[in-house]
Amino acid sequence: MKKSLLLLTISSLLLLFACKSGSNNDQSVGNGHYGVKSGIITYKPMNMMGISITQVVYFDDYGAKETREITTQGSMMGTTIQTKAVDIREGLTNIHFELENIQNGQNVAKKEAYKQSIPKEFMEQQKLSDLSDELKKKLSYKEDGTETVAGLKGVKYTIMPDSAHPDMMANGVHYKNIPLKFAVGNIEMIADKVDFDAKVPADKFKVPAGYQIMERERGEMPAQEGENAEEEGGDIRRK
Repeated sequence: MKKSLLLLTISSLLLLFACKSGSNNDQSVGNGHYGVKSGIITYKPMNMMGISITQVVYFDDYGAKETREITTQGSMMGTTIQTKAVDIREGLTNIHFELENIQNGQNVAKKEAYKQSIPKEFMEQQKLSDLSDELKKKLSYKEDGTETVAGLKGVKYTIMPDSAHPDMMANGVHYKNIPLKFAVGNIEMIADKVDFDAKVPADKFKVPAGYQIMERERGEMPAQEGENAEEEGGDIRRK
């Protein structure tokens, strides 16, 4: 359960990491989600509750397709953990699955992929050039000059997605809507290497063979190890 809560926290932070606001610093992206056709972004490892977390993002077609690989490694409550999870987004659909989940030497990952829809409003909030003044005000978005991260000069910003929790004020740096840096509390994610216009292999955007795709309603979490769908109470439709 502790590991599940940790991974849920990480996932929530990554969603927040992606949610940016408008810019007037020559960072327009045209009609695409990103202002660059394709790329691979490798982020520096971060430490959370004794767990080392690294992530690599692959995107193509100006962000219409995006894959995020998250690797965790460490020890929690006497259990050695090593996982590799993947999220593939295409349009308004996201598919999440584990490639490995090793606990004390045993791989407990299931060959199940969880498919969910993404709210259109969420994706619209990520497109910097089209964010409305009303939403900027709602998110308390402010720009603060520029900062160079991984060799790219991006726009510095602060944002408060939830006014009821001012302690969740976040700051970051984006380049043409591509997240280079994000920090909230004692958690900080920083791009270490950026390779734009990279030739991303097509299989990076595909679920591996042998996985069963299961559709879930928004907000539902996958069943944890040792739990089945009935125990979880989730509405699962297998394909």
